[in-house]
Amino acid sequence: MGGNSLTMKICTLMGALAGTLLFLGIWPLAQMFPPLPPSMPAAQVADFYRAHQTGILTGGILIAASSPLFFPFAAAIATFLKKIEGEHAPLTLAFLMICAAGFVTVFLAGLFFTVAAYRPDYPDTTIAIMSDIAFFLFVMPAVPAFVQNIVTGIVILGDRRAQPVLPRWLGYMNLWTGVLLLPGLAVGLFKVGPFAWNGVLAFWVPAVVFAIWFNLMIVAMLGAIRRDALTQA
Repeated sequence: MGGNSLTMKICTLMGALAGTLLFLGIWPLAQMFPPLPPSMPAAQVADFYRAHQTGILTGGILIAASSPLFFPFAAAIATFLKKIEGEHAPLTLAFLMICAAGFVTVFLAGLFFTVAAYRPDYPDTTIAIMSDIAFFLFVMPAVPAFVQNIVTGIVILGDRRAQPVLPRWLGYMNLWTGVLLLPGLAVGLFKVGPFAWNGVLAFWVPAVVFAIWFNLMIVAMLGAIRRDALTQA
């Protein structure tokens, strides 16, 4: 394996590490999976943070720590997209800028979870506000995710090689992923129902779809690295 291939493999696997840290932080540690109901009164939200302070603090730190690890993963994706687009690659550049906007929200969500749990003597409303901001940051960036996946899908499907750099099914998967993530944009309008931040359409469907997208991207990218797709004509 050449140096470039090894670097690509490391960057791709850093995505797996980022996903693992994110999952550990949000679920077994912070116990925020599924999210607290947005209809929960401020006093109950504050009580939850006080009762789970250590787990939320640790989980918030892991969530924040996972954010920068997504960037090497995004860089690996962008390298494949640049190979497909060629010398002039506006969609690849758009992908990178959109990723920067999207994954920074993961860091900020971890930060706000941590702040909300940091001082148990905060007023109930202060803790609840911090918690609300964290969940909005976690669920609401649906438009950046939508555009990111649409751009990725368009580039992959635009590859006219006999053996595409990345498989065409990955392009279709990205398009559908983008569409299915979009309902998260509506969470500011609802406190109950499928479009609330713990609802079926705004949270559960995007969470499952994101997990599938994330793992299939890693599998497809590792496969492309093994067959030296970046060196083919």
